[in-house]
Parts: sequence; structure tokens; C-alpha cells
Amino acid sequence: LGCFLFSDEDVFKKIKVLSGGEKSRVALAKTLISDANFLLLDEPTNHLDFISENILIQALQQYKGSFVVVSHNRHFVSQIANKIWYIEDKQIKEYPGTFDEYEYWKKKNESNESKTEIPKRQKKAETKPKQHQPAEEDKRLKTLEKELKKIEEEISQLEETKATLENEMTKPEVFGDPQRSKEAQASFNQVADDLGQANEKWEEIVLTIDEINAQ
Repeated sequence: LGCFLFSDEDVFKKIKVLSGGEKSRVALAKTLISDANFLLLDEPTNHLDFISENILIQALQQYKGSFVVVSHNRHFVSQIANKIWYIEDKQIKEYPGTFDEYEYWKKKNESNESKTEIPKRQKKAETKPKQHQPAEEDKRLKTLEKELKKIEEEISQLEETKATLENEMTKPEVFGDPQRSKEAQASFNQVADDLGQANEKWEEIVLTIDEINAQ
């Protein structure tokens, strides 16, 4: 439990009095010590600090079974994934390699796309809602897409803030000072909770958009 930010009297708390983030960390700790040969992890780093995240990375790197991870944490994914599943054109597709290799492959493909093909795809995407959806749903879809873009920007900013705080907590002058370390940890926990809520909101919007497009 100490590896997942529980110390002193915290280890004796009842599950029912724990916060959402604390419950997530307990569930993660239980999962890692179980005999399961398959793990399904949804945003497992949201409520972890830098040290706990690295412990999780090491545990997954040594894990003998199979696992599927859903995460916005690029650093985390780059350390543990050897196969990438991504969504494109409303389909789940697979890239048989690491996240860094996938990123390189994706950028290379984007740079090789001809300028004449891009407007065609955009035009098709723009006209489809008008052909198959009522005006009200089309308007709602556009609103949701704006919200999705906004929440993705927020997630990106929170991830940057989280990374900055993680780096701050590794500095000797911070972790060697109890007061500064406590303040940095409190800031980190707040950002981690905000990131978790933002990811949940992102999932809700994506599901709603998919439901509208499926009609």
C-alpha cells in the first residue's frame, strides 16, 4: 500500500471512507498482486504520483500475462505497450509495435498524404450529417465536437501540469523538505483528480457522438 501513497493510519481506513482516487489506488494494488493472467486497466495513472507510476510501469514490464490499457498518459503507454489499438473512421485498428513507433508511422503517413485527398475526406465528413441526420442532431453534434476539442485541450494541459509536478517532486530540495513535499503532493493529487474527471467527461462525449452517428 505504501507504493500507492498510503501511509501511517491511512492503511487502516475502511474502503467506504476512501475517496474515489484512493479507492482506485487500492483496486490497482489488489490487481497487481492477484493471480490474474489478464488485466484490463482504464486510466490507471490518473491518481498516481511519479514514484507510484514508475512502480506500476515496472510491474507491468515484468508481468507474465496479457493486459489492455486505456490511457491518455503518453509516457506511460510508451513504456509498456507493444501493440497499439486506435480508432479511425469509427473502426478499431491495430498497429503492431510500440507507441513511439506508432507515432513515427502516423506522422510519416500524414506527411505522405496528398493535398487533393484531404479536402475530399473533409467534404465527405461535412456532408454526411446533413444527409443522414436531422438539423437538430447535426447542430448538437457540432456542439459536442467543440466540447470534445475543448476537453482534449484541457486534458493536454493537465497532463503537462502533472508531468511538471512529478518532476518537481523528484528534486532533492523538494522531497527532502517535508513541508514542500506535502504541498507538492497535494497539488499533484488535485491535478490527478481533475485529470480523472476530464477523462471521464471525454469518454461521455465520445460515446454520445458515437450514438448520434449510429442513428
